[in-house]
Formats: sequence, C-alpha cells, structure tokens
Amino acid sequence: MRENNVSRRDFVKTLGIVGVGSVVGAGQALVQSNAPTATAAAPASIKPVKIPTRTFGRTGVPVSMLCLGGIFDIESNQLVLKQALDWGVTYWDTAAVYGGGKSEGGIGAYLEKNPQVRRDIFLVTKSHGGGPEGMTKALNLSLERLKTDYIDLYFVHGPDNTSEFTPELKAWVEKAKADKKIRFFGFATHANMENCLQESAKLGWIDGIMFKYDFRLMHTDAMKVAVDAATKAGIGLIAMKTQGKGQLGTETEADMKLGGHFIQRGFSQQQATHTAIWENPQITTICSQMPNTTLL
Repeated sequence: MRENNVSRRDFVKTLGIVGVGSVVGAGQALVQSNAPTATAAAPASIKPVKIPTRTFGRTGVPVSMLCLGGIFDIESNQLVLKQALDWGVTYWDTAAVYGGGKSEGGIGAYLEKNPQVRRDIFLVTKSHGGGPEGMTKALNLSLERLKTDYIDLYFVHGPDNTSEFTPELKAWVEKAKADKKIRFFGFATHANMENCLQESAKLGWIDGIMFKYDFRLMHTDAMKVAVDAATKAGIGLIAMKTQGKGQLGTETEADMKLGGHFIQRGFSQQQATHTAIWENPQITTICSQMPNTTLL
C-alpha cells in the first residue's frame, strides 16, 4: 500500500466523483471525469478510482481513509470484501462479538480463499478485555476465525475510561507484539470520549483509538482539545458513528455550514458528513458500516 499525498482540491474532486448519485450497483466501477460531480460506470479500459490513504499516527503505516465496518454477517457476502479491495478500501474493522463471531468468520473465509491479499489489508478486531488472560484467549480465538497469523490493530472494545490500561496490560501488549500476533494496540470508545483521548495521550503506548465523531461533535471545544492531545501523542484516530444523530437542521452553526457547503454541491447528507470529517487531517479514517456494494 502506498500513501497518496492528496491536496484539498484533488481530494474534494475525488469525493465528487464518488459522491453525486452514488447508488452504485454491484460490479460497477467509479471513474474519473473532468466534471467534479460526475458518476459513471467504468469501461474496462478505465482504471477505477481508489480511496486515498493517510498515515496512521506514529506507526507510519498508510491506511485507506474509508474503513469497511464489519457489523454484519459478512460470511454471506464475500462480494463486498472483493469490491472493497478493488476500490482501495483496505482497512477492515470487525470484532469478536459481531454477528456472534460470523463477521470474523466471513473475513476468515475470504482470506483463506485469497491468502495473497492479506498483506494488502489493515485488519482490525476487538475484544472486551478481561485482563491479560482474557485478552490472550480472545486474541487466539480471533486469529483462528480470521485465518491469519496476526492482527494489524487489536482493540479493547467499549471502555469509557482508561482504568484498565494497567502496567500488566501494557506488558501483555508488548509480549503480543513481540510474538508477532498483533502489530498495534488501542481501543474503541463510545462514551466519555474526550477524557479517554486525553488520558490515553499520557500513557505513551496506545497506537490507535476509534471514537464517536461527527460534524457536530468535531466543533466542540472539549473535543478539539482531546483530538489535539491524541494527535500530538502520535495516536491514530478513527471516526465512527459519523452521521450526527439524525437529519440536518437549522438549529446549529454546524448544521448550517454543512448544509450550505456540501449539500448544495449535490452530496447526500451521508456523503457530506463524511466529507466534513475528512477535511480534518487529524482523522486518519472513517469506519462506516457498508453491508452491500450499493452503500460501499
């Protein structure tokens, strides 16, 4: 994977290509056009657009700016995985609990049939912690389901504070890295996010954090301070639950700015909310649930 250095103009142009009227059926490809808001089915001779990449924190690893969220029975939809790869969506996120294990199992089935693509995928999964012993058991089960020898980024799932990130867990992380079972470590949080980000920045051994971040939250002073702290600490940041709790309105400055700046250019609300977040270079990627090729 190679990182693309994308200017704001080029990036917005790319978004325009994949933006307007982007209900794209399975098997269709998106193509570049002189018109920044064009969408078309690609002739075989034209190369499809690839999602750009950004560097994931201090790791130096380039990852796709769009992440395939695996909260669904991906086992029955291998086409989504293939199409994601074709379009450069190579950051794949799942968890041990998604689909009762079927999400990990579906990705594992794909990797078992296509082992050559493993090196192109930044694979992420999660456990609910339980201390070093519980983490070891969960990690080994995930590796078995995913049919891989290592996880690129291993998350603790759902903490709302950093109390469980103890010296004992740090030692476990260091051993898992030394054993080459994981490359990087972090957590995914849905609550008390600002505090989690700031406290993690002080630890020095958290590589990545996924957190709820939308076009409304991104403008709050507390969130700005927290994101700044994590970024300065070299932590890679992943946005999730990005749609801002419902439809755009006229109640807030954030709503008005998003509506005026993006919706008028022909984006759907979902595309516009993603674009607003991508304009913040501190956010490496957006994790989005895309259970079919139309949403992808």
